[in-house]
Parts: sequence; C-alpha cells; structure tokens
Amino acid sequence: MPLSYISVMRLFVLLPALLTGCTMDIALPKKEQRASLNPVDIQFQALSSAPQNSFREVDETALQDGDLLFSSTIGLTSLGIRLFSASSVSHVAIYIGNDQVAEAVGDGVQIVSLKEAQTRSDKLFALRMPDLTPIQAEQIRHFAKQKAGSRYNYQGIIEMMPFMVTKQLCSLNPFSKDFRQQCVKGLAAAQLSTSTPDEPSYFCSQFVLAAFEHAGRPLTLASPGWVSPGDLLHMREGDIATLAPNRALAYVGHIKPGIYLRNRALANNSTPDGKPTRQPDNGIF
Repeated sequence: MPLSYISVMRLFVLLPALLTGCTMDIALPKKEQRASLNPVDIQFQALSSAPQNSFREVDETALQDGDLLFSSTIGLTSLGIRLFSASSVSHVAIYIGNDQVAEAVGDGVQIVSLKEAQTRSDKLFALRMPDLTPIQAEQIRHFAKQKAGSRYNYQGIIEMMPFMVTKQLCSLNPFSKDFRQQCVKGLAAAQLSTSTPDEPSYFCSQFVLAAFEHAGRPLTLASPGWVSPGDLLHMREGDIATLAPNRALAYVGHIKPGIYLRNRALANNSTPDGKPTRQPDNGIF
C-alpha cells in the first residue's frame, strides 16, 4: 500500500528523534488535506543553556531568593551526564539569599557560598519561578537548612540512569503532548521510587523539587524523584518539557557563561566589519 504524503511526512520528522533521542512537538494543521502541502510546525527541545539569542550575562545582584541555579563542569562526569540526558546541565541548586546556595551533592545536602558554587562550575545560570512570594522563598530557605546534612540519594541516581534512556521512547509519538506526558509518567512509576515528604536522602534535582513542594509551589506534579536536572531545564519558557511544569520557568541570565559561551560571545562581537552579531548556541553547552 503506498504511503500518503502525511504518512511520509510523519516518518520523516520522526527521524531526528530516533537518531538523537530529542523530544519534539509537531503541530499538524487542523485539517490534513491530501491535495495541498500544508506546513508542519516542528519544534525540538532546546539543548543549549542559552538557545537562540537569549544569552545574557548577569552578576549576583540579579538573583532573587528561590532562583534555580543550573551548572556544569568540564569534567568527564558532568559531560557524561549531559550526553546521557541530552542536556547542557549536570547539576541544579537553589539560591537561598545572603550569597548562599543550597544543594545536594555526593557529600549530601549542604549550604555553600555563591562564590564556592561559581568556583567549581564551568557554567552557572539562573531560572526563576515566576511570582514566588517572599514567604514561599523563606519556606524554601527553611527547608534547605532543615535538610542540611541529609545523605545523597545514590539509589535514586542508579534508578534514574536507565530511565533517562527508556523515557526517550515516549518521544516517538511527537504528535501528542498528552501521550508523551502519560508515557513518561507511566515509565517513571514502573522504574523509579516515589519520593515521600520525609525523604532521608536526595539527589540534586530531587532536593530542589522537594524544597518547592514544601513551600507550596511545586514545580511540577511529577514526583521529585522522577526529575533530572535536564528535565528541570526544559521546564523553562519557550522549551518543550519532558514532564509538564506547573508554571514555565523564566530565564534570569548567566552568572558564569563558561568557556564555550564566553568564547562564542567574544567571536560574535568581534566581526571584521565591527558589527556585533550573535549566533544561536545549539550545543550541550
């Protein structure tokens, strides 16, 4: 049986997802008319920390209590996590004010200075939950200090690694957001543990989501133990979320651009004719 134009188009646009594991949305026309070549709107998940022309550099004064701080390093572990999760980040923490950052790392939940967080990161940038109130930010800070010293959730990370691969199967039907969301949640329920309010250990993104849940402003309805740093990144405005956010996160800016973005910005602002340009950054940086 010969394939119709629409069927061929669907197979064609699925190819990138099969090759890269990237999530995408495809908006087909309301009426598929075989006689005409209707446009198909294809949007891929943005892998870069500053997609398109969104990059801007800020300092610590731009931060607000409760901002999410995403980072990566130039080490092999960070690179492996970014490649495995098809993301430009390998870690996420929370800015809790007074130049302090709360995070879950291998040594457990800890509160460090913003300067220390910058020093050990190649890249550091912030996203913000819109309309987070001062009371909610204070509750996040209280949660972080209460949980300081908690163990790192190594078991959760072990469970998360195969899930980051199998959940890409849900992207094979990019024509239905609802299907993708239900597929991811179904796989997570089958493969991962469900977090509890009195969780004794956390990995980085699990800790961040638990803090916002404690404050009454959950970032997503998904269980904190189901969400990776990359999943949180894709909850930003203009991106395609793997797990639906309750509210899209707003980009604040890069506190530390990192080697790639810094060099790219210098190159783009130093053209032979002296005119500044900025090209989109589409990599895992």
